[in-house]
Amino acid sequence: MNRDILAPYDLRNIRHISGVDHNESISVGPHGEAYTTGFNTCRVFRLDLETNTADAFSSTWPKRVLGQVVDADGNLYCAQPDFPGSVVIKITPAGEQSVYSRGPAGEGFASANTPAFDRFGNIYISDTGSWSENIDGHIYRIPPGGGDAEVWCERPIDTPNGIALDPGEEFVYYVETWGNSISRIAINKDGTSGKIERVLHMPRHVPDGIAFDEQGRVWIACHRPDKICVFDVATRRVEVFAEDWQGEALRGPCHVAFAGPDRDVLLASSLDRATVQRFDRIGVSGLRLNNPKL
Repeated sequence: MNRDILAPYDLRNIRHISGVDHNESISVGPHGEAYTTGFNTCRVFRLDLETNTADAFSSTWPKRVLGQVVDADGNLYCAQPDFPGSVVIKITPAGEQSVYSRGPAGEGFASANTPAFDRFGNIYISDTGSWSENIDGHIYRIPPGGGDAEVWCERPIDTPNGIALDPGEEFVYYVETWGNSISRIAINKDGTSGKIERVLHMPRHVPDGIAFDEQGRVWIACHRPDKICVFDVATRRVEVFAEDWQGEALRGPCHVAFAGPDRDVLLASSLDRATVQRFDRIGVSGLRLNNPKL
């Protein structure tokens, strides 16, 4: 797509996939298939973009799910934040469940939040900690095949939430929800964690989830205000893709992901509604946005 011609997204063109019960996160499989989970009923849904419907194929009741990721075989890996014993579970395409990781030393995470794969099969996962003013979150790494998680970054982190690796897998990007920021940690050549850098501060915003497009830009779902932004890492410019001050067409977006066979549908979960919000004909190649800066 030409990055110089596209205008702000028209809120009237947002479509909704109903019946998914206050969904926290979105994940997309190798063929563009999309999944989400209901935060209250704990049902796990496949999303059919052709029919614009959701099908519940599993349930994690009574434990909720926050973030999730999909592997090449269509298995879901879901973070369960419930106390005590926060874990990551694996859900097969048939809906069968097992514990994938019980956290560091098998003792449970504090509050497992969002997982992300690297090309080697490791899962990096944010652990939000106590969800308080105390800076006690961490980034862990789970080895291929599951098992105990290791502390990947020793330094405590401020409420790490959504997480994503950049296209070159040089950094782990993460949301600092109460820090109102997007930060990143360098991945050293030996796989250890490197420098921590806050790359974007978003005053009076509550960022939640992030996703990269093919141009290396970060798409940011802000639960408050009701907004999706795009951050160009190279230029450090941030622009507004969609904003709804009334919270009608776009409300409470938490996570974003590019779905469909051509990755031309941007999906945004909504913790505030029983719908997934969809933006058609967007594409992972991204847009040139002429919106005002924050």
